[in-house]
Amino acid sequence: MHNKILRLGIPNILSNITIPLSSSIDVALMGHLSAKHLGAIALGSMIFVFLYGSFNFLRMGTTGITAQSFGAGDKKEVSLTLYRALSLAVLLAMLVFLFQTPIKEFAIYFLNAGEYKDFISEYFDIRVYAVLGALINFVLIGWYFGVSNSMIPLIMTITINLSNAIFSYIFVYHEDMGISGVALGTMMSQYLGVIVGFWFLRKYDFYKVIYHKVFNKSKLLNFFHINKNLFIRTIALTLSLNIFYSLASKEGSLVLAVATVFMQFLTWSAYGIDGFANASESLVGKYFGARDFKSMKKAINLSLIYGFVVALIFSIIYFLFLKQISYIFVSDLKVIEMVDEYKWYFVLVPILGFMSYIYDGILVGLTMSKVLRDSVLVGFLVFLGFYYLGFGLFFSFCLFFLSRGIYQMIWLRSWRYE
Repeated sequence: MHNKILRLGIPNILSNITIPLSSSIDVALMGHLSAKHLGAIALGSMIFVFLYGSFNFLRMGTTGITAQSFGAGDKKEVSLTLYRALSLAVLLAMLVFLFQTPIKEFAIYFLNAGEYKDFISEYFDIRVYAVLGALINFVLIGWYFGVSNSMIPLIMTITINLSNAIFSYIFVYHEDMGISGVALGTMMSQYLGVIVGFWFLRKYDFYKVIYHKVFNKSKLLNFFHINKNLFIRTIALTLSLNIFYSLASKEGSLVLAVATVFMQFLTWSAYGIDGFANASESLVGKYFGARDFKSMKKAINLSLIYGFVVALIFSIIYFLFLKQISYIFVSDLKVIEMVDEYKWYFVLVPILGFMSYIYDGILVGLTMSKVLRDSVLVGFLVFLGFYYLGFGLFFSFCLFFLSRGIYQMIWLRSWRYE
């Protein structure tokens, strides 16, 4: 079991760490232009974090259903799940394209981003056309995880994020395109990822596409039922991230800059730990589908152990090198000084959050979307409750992650699955 976890987990970690690498390079490129560019990229990116987060159920739901069908040996349903998910991805992307203007205007208002409106509009109007590619990539990566293939998602993710970093650097520094260059780099990289993802599908033996079976009513209802709860879950999750930025923005540009740097550190650790969360999605779903509960329980326990080890490594790195890493993102000494004042939040957030990330993966594999939904709603209420009781923005936000993990742990320990 150790080998199976590591065989899936390590490629997933390598894959995942390229995701914040791309975002971090975008932040660094803008952060060294001006404080206004930094604020604009932080807030503009959050619009897409919200959009992509809202549709992340495409990846999570596809993984869980595919993994259980794969574990049960149902090759037909493995294929049909991919077709259904791709159809939904295209539909959702078309809706985003149709309503892009009201989405942008509402987001700028909600984020208190009037000061950055011109920059954000410039960024949004280009990056919005990456949405179709991003949603298709969610489906493809989720499906590959479901059939216990972590190498193709690794190749796709590295392709997307390294090409994004390269394109963005060229457009910003060589073509002098500013924030538009970052948006264009992101858009191009997403469609490059789609090409790579579809290229590798050739090696799989697919069930013949039959319209009425792809859109089978009972299967679609089950797919939408699982994804409905995941949708609510991701809305609450991304809303929490947006509220964090919005509250930071209200406290001034300095606090917003620190929040932007904090989110980079949080994202790095989250994606690193998610390597084993993704492994647990595949293995737990596979063993649950095969009704091998002994192996399933062992996969759960090992995923938690490895997740904690990765979290501890990140916390030690942040403790030792917080200032040095912060200089990558921002050169303003006032921001660096405030980052140092908040040091313990940076250091502790990987440990406080690791359970929520790993349990997310476990619950995805079990297709327990209701519990995933409820855990984030609990975390959301804890975050806002403690903030408005006067416990401070960063402290309250850290509790958002801790409370999710505790809720999930309590629920799983009380669950009777045999």
